[in-house]
Amino acid sequence: PIDFLIHDRKIALPLYPQFGTEPNVYYIPPLNAPEGFLRQTFGPGAENARTAYKKARAGDDPQLQGLLMLFGATEKLISTFNVEGGTARGFDEKGAEFVSVPITEPTIIRDYLDEERDVFRHNIT
Repeated sequence: PIDFLIHDRKIALPLYPQFGTEPNVYYIPPLNAPEGFLRQTFGPGAENARTAYKKARAGDDPQLQGLLMLFGATEKLISTFNVEGGTARGFDEKGAEFVSVPITEPTIIRDYLDEERDVFRHNIT
């Protein structure tokens, strides 16, 4: 899946590529950081990666959105993934599915007063 972000979409970069080490972790450069910091941290391709991420518009791209939702959903290594019917599924190296997440989180608005539990609730995220 990381190849999707690195080679296909070109939005994830290694940290400190100037050291010449083979990266084990890739990052999507933050959108709100100054250009100079991004160039120092991610190398000369940082602005292109940030532009590609903005252009990709994850909300309009189910594959990208699904993959981003899978990150952090499991501690296991996801070898492949697919997005189908509003759900992103991650598979291990043998092709067995071991994690699935909805592409969009449901919005739940609760009544201010929960009479059953006799408590007041706030709908704040």
